[in-house]
Amino acid sequence: MLAIIQIIVTLLFTILYGFFSFEVFDILYLLEIIGIYLLTNIIYIFLVIIVFIIIVFITEKINPKSLKKHRLLMMFSNYFFNSLLRVKPIAKGLENLPENNNFVVYSNHIEYSDPFYLKQFFDKYPLSFVAKKPLYKYPILKNLLYSLNCIPINKLADRESLEAILKTIKAVKDGQPMGVFPEGKRSYSNKVKLFKPGAFKVAFKAKANICLVTLFDFHETQVKKFKIKKTKIYLSILPVIKYEEYKYMDTVEISKLAFKKINEEMNKYKTLKKQKQL
Repeated sequence: MLAIIQIIVTLLFTILYGFFSFEVFDILYLLEIIGIYLLTNIIYIFLVIIVFIIIVFITEKINPKSLKKHRLLMMFSNYFFNSLLRVKPIAKGLENLPENNNFVVYSNHIEYSDPFYLKQFFDKYPLSFVAKKPLYKYPILKNLLYSLNCIPINKLADRESLEAILKTIKAVKDGQPMGVFPEGKRSYSNKVKLFKPGAFKVAFKAKANICLVTLFDFHETQVKKFKIKKTKIYLSILPVIKYEEYKYMDTVEISKLAFKKINEEMNKYKTLKKQKQL
């Protein structure tokens, strides 16, 4: 939406400027019009960033389970991560999306932007995430994370980490689905690292369904140079594992099952890419 508005506003302003400033059509006039068009785009992006920051602060105290709030913030997120970074996320398995909010998303973790792309396809839910505590030292990002009820967690298995897990379990029980990256850190590749069994205590203790997601080629989102053609990244939502299906398993068994399913889907993507079918 914001990208469409940008196209309309910048083109309209450039056309009007060109019409009223026209004297002689020459190379200088053409360069001037191009310059005005580029400047208008820069100003538009700057204004969108300012509006986004204001909205983050305004909505921080609003109920984190408010779907309208999540969708409003995601409108800006989609603009930044899809339009400006020139990325086209492609999802399959949308028919496997959960029926209600009683679920936990578990996914492999490739890049810092993974949660933003995940939320694009979970837009019917007030999905939040467990986030590393160091992220909370950055202004604005900290406010955004608190606004969405993201829960900070330490790398160390200390009392503070235990409290974070308990908060996450409570959030799921209270009707806010949460996202957890069981690898514990980013891989920056399509290699799925072994999952930490403790991550599955959230779903187990909350008696929630497990929604597994495989992310592929997300490291390609890193901006190395300006791109006209959008970079394609892939996301697969696997069939939900209902609580009744795993309630007699321990977290080690659940972890191995989740790893197997996500890794199998990853290997399918790798095969398709090798065969140049993506």
